[in-house]
Amino acid sequence: PVLRTSTTTTVNTIATSPWAPLTAIAGQKQILLYNTKSLELAGVLPFPEGEPQILKFSRNGSLLLAGGGHSAAQGKVVVFNVTTGERVITVGDELDTVLAADISADQTKIALGGPGKMIRIYSTSDGSLQHEIKKHTDWIYSLEFSPDGVLLATADRVGGLHIWDPYTGRNFLTLPGHKEAITSMSWVSAANTLLLATGSEDGKVAIWDMSKPSEQAQIKNFNAH
Repeated sequence: PVLRTSTTTTVNTIATSPWAPLTAIAGQKQILLYNTKSLELAGVLPFPEGEPQILKFSRNGSLLLAGGGHSAAQGKVVVFNVTTGERVITVGDELDTVLAADISADQTKIALGGPGKMIRIYSTSDGSLQHEIKKHTDWIYSLEFSPDGVLLATADRVGGLHIWDPYTGRNFLTLPGHKEAITSMSWVSAANTLLLATGSEDGKVAIWDMSKPSEQAQIKNFNAH
């Protein structure tokens, strides 16, 4: 490890590879990789940009995305090659830490958000900014591309939930329902249906059907916590 602390601290985020026995755990200025079978340390990725707030493996497991930074100072997203540990691309020039980020399934786009309330979508080919979307009224806490990369879901600290076309930057759906911060989300594609699950600090998990209009999109919700 690049940095060792005398006491333990909070782990902000964890991600597990979809194809390999590998888990990434955020630390201070570093990301620790563990073999989930042997529980041994497999490697360390330096993150001098600050503290990672979000970790995500690409859908094929070859890349690891890390977003974070220094609060009220800077925010970056770095993508690593899992096999070599090399940095593939760095995007973002935020004035605050990145709280949410994802890379599309085809690895052509990176989306990020945070306290700045702005959604920014970058091209991975040259790192250029493709879209800058202002819609959220509070900090963006979570975002994720759909499995096919056709849609992008973003959510904020006051329950705002929006679905976007990442190619045009246009709003596809606005989904009302949650009353507090939406801190997590996950897509699933099954039986020709595209669903989105969201978890909120209001204690509920909601399931949304993307084939239905906004007022009918929530097909289920239940008290989870």
